[in-house]
This record gives sequence, C-alpha cells and structure tokens, in this order.
Amino acid sequence: MLILVQIVLQLLGFSLLILSLPRHYSEIFGAAQRATKMARLVFKCMGFSVIIVAIVIALNSWGAALGLVYFFATATLIVTLLAILLAYFRKFKVIKS
Repeated sequence: MLILVQIVLQLLGFSLLILSLPRHYSEIFGAAQRATKMARLVFKCMGFSVIIVAIVIALNSWGAALGLVYFFATATLIVTLLAILLAYFRKFKVIKS
C-alpha cells in the first residue's frame, strides 16, 4: 500500500515539474498556450514539495536505507513512464485527431 502512495505522490510531483517547463506545457496544452511566470513558479514549488513529502513518507515508513531504495526505485519507474509518454504524446494526438 505504501508503494502505491509513493507512486501516486511521485507521479503527481514529477507531472507538476514537467508542467513547469514551458516547452512541455505548450506540448501538452497546445502551442498557442503559454504558462505565465507565476503558474510556472507554482508548478515548480508544488512539484518539489510533493516530491519532498514522498521522500519523508518513505523515510518514516521504511527507515533510511530501505526508504531511499524504494523512493529511487519508484522514481525511476515514474520518470521513465513520463519520459515515454512525453516522447510519444504527439503521435497519440495525431492518431486521435
């Protein structure tokens, strides 16, 4: 159950960090839309804070050794999944259109 919490928190945190980058924001929401500086700052702060919460939960749940292992294992899984989704996002949009 705690691994699922880690996956959800990291998915949310890394997604917010992705949205804080102008290139990815315009890819996801359309080329005409640009995120404001304030929105990018909010996405970045919220993303880092959710990732920090995930680290704290992992350390409190499993201790320092296993908590960091579980955190980085799920982080690798989530970041790889998001990178693949971002790489093929345009192809999915073209197919649906």
